[in-house]
Amino acid sequence: MNNLSKYIIICAITAGILFLAWYFSNILTCILVSAVLALIGNPMMNFLSSLNIGKFRLPASIAALITLTAIGAVLTGLICFIFPLVGKIVSDMSTINLEEINNKLAVPLHSINLYMHEFFPTMDKDFAIEDMIMEKIKSIFSFSLFTDAFSSITAFLAHTFISIFTIIFVTFFFLKDNSTFTNMVLIFIPDKYEQNTRRAISSVNSLLIRYFTGISMETLCITVLNTLGLHFICGVSFQMSVVLAFLSGILNVIPYIGPLTAGAFGTLMAIISFYSAGADPALGVLTIKLIATFALTHLVDVFIFQPYIYSNSVKAHPLEIFLVILIAGNVAGIVGMLIAIPAYTVLRVFAKEFFSNFKVVQKLTDRM
Repeated sequence: MNNLSKYIIICAITAGILFLAWYFSNILTCILVSAVLALIGNPMMNFLSSLNIGKFRLPASIAALITLTAIGAVLTGLICFIFPLVGKIVSDMSTINLEEINNKLAVPLHSINLYMHEFFPTMDKDFAIEDMIMEKIKSIFSFSLFTDAFSSITAFLAHTFISIFTIIFVTFFFLKDNSTFTNMVLIFIPDKYEQNTRRAISSVNSLLIRYFTGISMETLCITVLNTLGLHFICGVSFQMSVVLAFLSGILNVIPYIGPLTAGAFGTLMAIISFYSAGADPALGVLTIKLIATFALTHLVDVFIFQPYIYSNSVKAHPLEIFLVILIAGNVAGIVGMLIAIPAYTVLRVFAKEFFSNFKVVQKLTDRM
């Protein structure tokens, strides 16, 4: 068989696998979520499995059950804590008098509007920054948005039970026997590539365990810092501070773009919360405080958290990560950005294992 025939067969098999992955995307998603949860719970699983009480050693099934229960308790606790706060904030925001906020914003922004009209003479005379801001706010709190969100949530909840059961069931077996996922992958791999695949999966597990553990710790630290800053420095209500801080911690998972988005959205929402509560803060001072809080937390993250938490977790150049995130965002939006780094890590490991003779692969994996 010549090389051309080989490449055609490989491309055909790859296309078939990608089609099946798309067709069974719901099942595949559950399996991947289970794999991620198993990776996060792996350190605890290893600790429990290594415990010896006299001659008694904790069975793998019991250790997996305890680990799974701990993960479930943490996730349930987060949901029970965050959801009521979000519901309270949405309820408060629904009573906002947008016209009153518009009038309050017009006063501090009046001089800026005059300056812009002088600097840009061709600008529409009716243009005002506060009007542009209010249009954005109205689009955020439009009734149709909440209706669409409710419809989406309702449709999602219809499939939630079976999805949760599937994830719990699969995660248990991934934790109980960490070779389960490897064996599932090896079913589709020819025998002559089995050792290479095992080495690649082992490297992927090691890198992704460090990555997801680091991400979890980083999210928690960002949430705590922003909560303290927003509440005690900026004077934002505790409920709003927790929600905005938690959102910033989640968005921080997306490098470069996430912190900017979280800072901009958090600043806007915090300002709106003051006006919705009937307060009349000094807009300039408040805005500076809010931006400084998010910026300071981001600097602490960049210079303190990331060097210690990540410590070469994905072993890739920052420019690579930036380009990968942009491409993933174009292809799959926010979800693509969230999974960009783990997916790129997997691709790099397998490329190094199977295509190390290509120069481009050597350049992309020389840090690994």
